[in-house]
Amino acid sequence: MEHKQYSIGLALSGGGVRGFAHIGALRALEDVGIKPDIIAGVSAGSVVASFYASGMTADEIFNLFSNIDMSKFLQVDISKSGFLKLDKFKRFIEKNLPVDNIEQLPLPTIIAATDIEQQHEMPFTSGNIAERVIASCSIPLVFKPVKIDGSYCVDGGVLHNLPSYYLRPLCETVIGINVSPSKLGPIKMNVRSLAYRTYKIMTMKNVAADKQLCDLLVDIISIQQHSTFDTNSANKIAQRGYFETMKILKNSQLIKDMKL
Repeated sequence: MEHKQYSIGLALSGGGVRGFAHIGALRALEDVGIKPDIIAGVSAGSVVASFYASGMTADEIFNLFSNIDMSKFLQVDISKSGFLKLDKFKRFIEKNLPVDNIEQLPLPTIIAATDIEQQHEMPFTSGNIAERVIASCSIPLVFKPVKIDGSYCVDGGVLHNLPSYYLRPLCETVIGINVSPSKLGPIKMNVRSLAYRTYKIMTMKNVAADKQLCDLLVDIISIQQHSTFDTNSANKIAQRGYFETMKILKNSQLIKDMKL
């Protein structure tokens, strides 16, 4: 059997404000003594992954983000390529991370984006963290693409909303945390809603295959009613992430074997 580079890889999906469930999931992993050797994140998952890889605990990440109004980071920028920009959020990331580049993070990290022009994956393992996280979060048509090394990059969820795809060749064990809903609410006939709904259909389709690449999957379905920008429910979402992950971990033979 081929020996892989890492023992445990942790994949954190996209999901907007539902990404607070990732923080609860990390707390559950801490409580059972499981620490990944490498972490990968898409969109909201890339935000949590970056701060966790910097050495912050789940509680420290929660305290940092729960005390701010995430909606204030959304700046209107009506242009040909998007409605909103994330310049303020980029500055927030730069201010609160102790290092500038991905390769400087203590825990190996993959920030996944999509090259919208060349139509292929962009798994970043080096370069400026904030810039690449913003690219990973840039939902097409909603946010402007981010130009990195000559490529126009958008949300990694366009191709792989659960980044187990990037970890599978590298890791003996892949744990996936999916916080993106598998159902859609009533349709609204406006440009923003239709653009976002189109994006969600794409992510729902591609995440099904990526779930199959996980040795252990935590599908946090109880947060489906929370919208992508539901900034008032951070604590509730994080709690549900914790309890659902803990339930899976306690009943997993894989986790029991890993702790022997």
